[in-house]
Amino acid sequence: GLRPMLSPESDRGIRESGVEATVAEPCFPIRVAHGHVAWLADHGAERIFVPNQINEETEFPRYNSHACPWGQTLPFVVRTAPRLRAHADRLLMPLVRFRLGKQGLLKDLREMAAELGASEARLSAAIDRAEQAQQDFRAILLAAGERALATLEERGEQGIVLVGRPYNMYDKGINMDIPRKLRKYYGVNVLPLDFLPIKGIDVSDVVPNMYWNYGRKILQAARLAGETRHLHLIYVTNFKCGPDSYIKHYVREAAGRPFLTLQFDEHQNDAGHMTRCEAYLDSKGFLRWWSDAALECGVS
Repeated sequence: GLRPMLSPESDRGIRESGVEATVAEPCFPIRVAHGHVAWLADHGAERIFVPNQINEETEFPRYNSHACPWGQTLPFVVRTAPRLRAHADRLLMPLVRFRLGKQGLLKDLREMAAELGASEARLSAAIDRAEQAQQDFRAILLAAGERALATLEERGEQGIVLVGRPYNMYDKGINMDIPRKLRKYYGVNVLPLDFLPIKGIDVSDVVPNMYWNYGRKILQAARLAGETRHLHLIYVTNFKCGPDSYIKHYVREAAGRPFLTLQFDEHQNDAGHMTRCEAYLDSKGFLRWWSDAALECGVS
């Protein structure tokens, strides 16, 4: 009986609202998250779901799979921000530990479900449906990625593997829509890591204990790209991202080749980023169509 209310895509208003709301100096995505909470509060949301997410499910249970510290503590930081303090009683802040499986989620979410008038049976059914929806969605991404990789191989074309955290790869309000611009302006084939068959790739030889969940995924995707001759890497991240500040030092070892890092913050002028992208694409031969034409004609 609950009516979900979603904040809109990140835009200038949400970005600026988030920057104004934050007191400390977190990474840009956390500041944008403040803006989304402020938008929901200003538009009459009775409850605002900001979970205390500690970790994520993992295929390597012998290692931890933590979310980043700012992501883990986001609800507590939001609750104490002066701009948002008046809305603190609207926040739903359940502890969420995905790596504990369904029973762990039932335990973590039971109190919130009761507050919202949902029985444990309804909570259990909701978790099952959510898990199935997530699996179906991941299967769609992997199928699309498989088709894209097969097409690149068939046509002998190069591709860019985009690695990073989901909000950096997919939120055009954070990444200045650069992935789409790579396609629009340069015709580049861009494959985000979630579309790649990285499951089962072991990176323990690179980092024996990679306890950041997305850090492991980033390194897995880097290794896959490094083993595929026509794939190259762009790592999208942020200034002030603690985990990424050292994860990126392992990416070259995992990939075995140079890569491009793009760091985003509140400044939304894309000229510098696009210049770096163009130089990187040129160095990898994406823009040298005449070289390919010469090779096809037997000219050296």
